[in-house]
Amino acid sequence: INLTSTIHNIQKMAKEEQKLGEGSSQNSNSQFPEIITVLPGDDVTEIINNLVHSSKKSSNTKTNTSKERTTKLGNGLRLIEQDENENNTIKKYIFTATLAGRLQHRITSKAITFHILANTKRYFPQRNDRIVATIDERIGDYYRVTIPHASTGSALLPITAFEGATKRNRPMLNHGDLVYCRIDSETEQSRVMEPFVSCCVRPGEISSGGGGLSKKDWMTDEGTYGQLKGGCTASISLGLAQELLLPHNVVLDALGRSSIPFEICIGVNGMIWVKTKEDQPEYTILILNAIENSQVMTEAQVRGMVKALVKTVRSGIDSQD
Repeated sequence: INLTSTIHNIQKMAKEEQKLGEGSSQNSNSQFPEIITVLPGDDVTEIINNLVHSSKKSSNTKTNTSKERTTKLGNGLRLIEQDENENNTIKKYIFTATLAGRLQHRITSKAITFHILANTKRYFPQRNDRIVATIDERIGDYYRVTIPHASTGSALLPITAFEGATKRNRPMLNHGDLVYCRIDSETEQSRVMEPFVSCCVRPGEISSGGGGLSKKDWMTDEGTYGQLKGGCTASISLGLAQELLLPHNVVLDALGRSSIPFEICIGVNGMIWVKTKEDQPEYTILILNAIENSQVMTEAQVRGMVKALVKTVRSGIDSQD
């Protein structure tokens, strides 16, 4: 592959995407949210109140109802109570950031959740986090799994914690096998003790808008969680992993439009698993490179990069044939 030609194509297509993006943004709002960067100690009360107000306004316009969503605070945000007068009779509540990163929010039918998307070096397990883990050993009715980049280092996976699994009919996992699972429980000491993980969809996860979750038997290999067979794994930064899990991620959206068939699992612990056609590993390398490069590019540059990489790889495959 000619690297100089590839870089030139990336720059050319990025400029074209930027022109198209500027033209379309004048007519309609982009589906990708505005980036709001905060630092520890920043007062984000006004920003959160404005976003909550705008979500209520849009909800009332679409559904003609006054039902309010619950406002929730996630990772990196803190609610502080202050006295607004000298007699301490009036209380004032402000939202402050405790981490440096991007302020993100997610809207569902029942709640609007705010959190800080931060690029930390160590992963601290939290309930319902989706992770990629490695089977270490079996201990009685449990598998001990290794969680890369985690503060605990490992977790416990019950042998029947798979969709439709029993003690007689269950996956037989060996040392080194990969599994895609979620943190099922945590304690106050979860930063230093082993949490429990599960390969079952939690109750209500699909009905609450689980983002394409599938609750199928483990034997079908079509469920959301379970053993990851074949494919390739790679380590990425925790901030990039969280960004890839956003509903409208730019690089995954561009890769999905490129007509390349692939499967991907993203763990918030900084591990991703990619599987393409076995006879075309060039596409696996393409996807991993596109994801890694996307964290230092704008939206237009990401789309131009993906188009250039796909064009270069396909021309290389065609020349070999």
